[in-house]
Amino acid sequence: MVVNTKGPKALRLARTALELLLASHPVDCAHCLKNRSCQLQELARHLGVKLNTKRFKKILPQLPIDSSSPSFIYDPNKCVLCGKCVWVCQEKLGKGIIGFAYRGFRRMVTTFGDEPLGQSGCQDCTECVSVCPTGALVLRKDS
Repeated sequence: MVVNTKGPKALRLARTALELLLASHPVDCAHCLKNRSCQLQELARHLGVKLNTKRFKKILPQLPIDSSSPSFIYDPNKCVLCGKCVWVCQEKLGKGIIGFAYRGFRRMVTTFGDEPLGQSGCQDCTECVSVCPTGALVLRKDS
């Protein structure tokens, strides 16, 4: 079998998937700490997709920002549910402080019991911040 990942059909599907992802992502790159190092920006540039696409209706989450950690800030509204932070916390570090909760549109990355990160037993190693592809997990400016 031959799979062509750069054919017109595959690229069309990739563009549509990115546009769907952007439909539930607050696009405010100018005020984001990951501006110019965000993988969503890189993907959009590579696939030729505008960040503020009008193709799909915007459904933006209105979740509270967790700034309880002394080292980093977690904005679940910017999370694309890639699972990299969950993997590095559970598999690589063996901590399991964060994980996925709920299903469907309610799915989110959170701590056990939905505690703030500052009260969850997180050691502030910032490994999750280093693997986050978007501005969902960012280091504090003052740290």
